[in-house]
Amino acid sequence: MAMTDVLPAGVALVALAMLAAMVFWTSQRQAVWQAGEVRVSEAEARVATLETALSSLTQMQRATATALAYAGSPAAAVDRSLGLVLAAEREPTDKRLRTLNETFAPPALVVVRPEVEHLLSGGLHLGEQSAYVLDVVTTAYPSPDQAQVRTRERWTYDERTQDNERARCLVETSDQTYTLQRAGPEWRVVDIEVSVASRTNCQGA
Repeated sequence: MAMTDVLPAGVALVALAMLAAMVFWTSQRQAVWQAGEVRVSEAEARVATLETALSSLTQMQRATATALAYAGSPAAAVDRSLGLVLAAEREPTDKRLRTLNETFAPPALVVVRPEVEHLLSGGLHLGEQSAYVLDVVTTAYPSPDQAQVRTRERWTYDERTQDNERARCLVETSDQTYTLQRAGPEWRVVDIEVSVASRTNCQGA
């Protein structure tokens, strides 16, 4: 075989080998690139998940802080106190009446007790349809240990006899100002001023 015949064949083999090497190198680069893309996508997904979790945690912490702040506020103390009044008027037991005496200072009891005394004197109690809607208008702090809460309220008095028959049903709307004094970590209602009040019969009563 002549040398001139060997050279072209050798060149062809070298070229073929180089081509195969380039194809292999290119496929490896493609595989590495694709693997990198997968890792990037997975990392981005993990970051997005962590960001979502962190956002949810932050919102939960803010909501908890807001709830805790409200629970210790004068407005919440007024709401809890009115809840005790409603409970006593629904079921005027000695224990619940004593709770009112402990919750409200004497000047505030002067405003609270007449409705309770009316029910007791007539052998009445409030039915389950009785309720109140409380809107807090403003909260002011004349001093660090004193607060004034202005409210608009709508009370439904569904008065019932001992046999649970309706005696009468009234809806009362009023604007009131509660003065509260700090008693340790809690607030106590020490006075109540009713500025506007009106009563109408319940619909269908």
